[in-house]
Amino acid sequence: MTDRAGTRASTAGTYDLAWRLDPASPQVRGRTTIRFTGARERVDLAADRVLAASLNGRPVRPDSSPTGGDGDNVLRVEALFPFRDRGFRRVVDPADGQVYLYATNFPDAVSRTMGGFGDPGDRADVALTVTVPPSWRCLANGRAVVDAGAVRTFTPVASIARSTVAAAAGPFARVHESVHVPRSRAAADGAAVADVVTRAIAFYEDLLGPYPYAKCDVVFVPGLSSLALSTPGLILVDLPVLDRLDDPRYATVVLGHEVAHAWVGNLVDFPAPLTEGLATYLSRIFAEHTGPWDDLPDHSLPDRPYRPHLDRVRAVEAAVGRPALLRGLRAALTDLAHGRGTEADLATRWAAAQE
Repeated sequence: MTDRAGTRASTAGTYDLAWRLDPASPQVRGRTTIRFTGARERVDLAADRVLAASLNGRPVRPDSSPTGGDGDNVLRVEALFPFRDRGFRRVVDPADGQVYLYATNFPDAVSRTMGGFGDPGDRADVALTVTVPPSWRCLANGRAVVDAGAVRTFTPVASIARSTVAAAAGPFARVHESVHVPRSRAAADGAAVADVVTRAIAFYEDLLGPYPYAKCDVVFVPGLSSLALSTPGLILVDLPVLDRLDDPRYATVVLGHEVAHAWVGNLVDFPAPLTEGLATYLSRIFAEHTGPWDDLPDHSLPDRPYRPHLDRVRAVEAAVGRPALLRGLRAALTDLAHGRGTEADLATRWAAAQE
């Protein structure tokens, strides 16, 4: 891991995204509008076809370099994107044949859903509009402003990594105010899921500071390429997990892990091993707090691949104590909010927390 000092949010500009999610189409029509200052390198874009591109109102080639002048600039790119395993994804629920469409960009699929500059982890203010069948539900990082009809709009989300932009659309059933499942699973206990999430947020707020986002929706989707994915304001969970949540230990660890990523990974982006080690550590102490079980055997828990990363965090706990570890982590999250952090940033704050 690098010891380079962490940074606050980069000035990546603002992104206004518009996606047309049509279950009958083999592609997604997407428009990216970027407002930025100063010249940038070429646009990263992995689309099937570019339909139009303009810079400050004039047609341009999207692969031209450099892009923009010294002042304020507006780049607009409209393109057709394919469905893939990451980026835009089209899945069919085998239970009833219903189609669901969603977009995930983590860790490096940003160019598959939008045009952009720089590293996928660079932060920007992001606004999203999604066109869907009028009968569908649609969820995204921001709160829905228009939540009916064909064109859905969402509140802009400030300073998020472009790799964490996400949305899900389909004939979802709303089984709790903040929990959605495919229509075939409409009998699911959404209140139980929401209860764990609500308790996890309250627990972490006491340790780490206020929850960073305006909402925390949970949506279960078929065919997710990972067990779950936490993005600002929206947690996506692979549908088979729903069948395991009647085990309270499993539910607490899985959902607690994803909620912890709101602070560790989304609010502040640390190197991946450290991020996963911290999220696993936090979810385990949330599980300790929740009880009533006496132990949490690693072999039965889905976070066991992160055990080496967890052990590194536990070594810090052994050296400085849990109170100092949590005080130092909270200080890092406060100081580096909406930016990136390093192991050295945490080490400095852990040392200070012992004084």
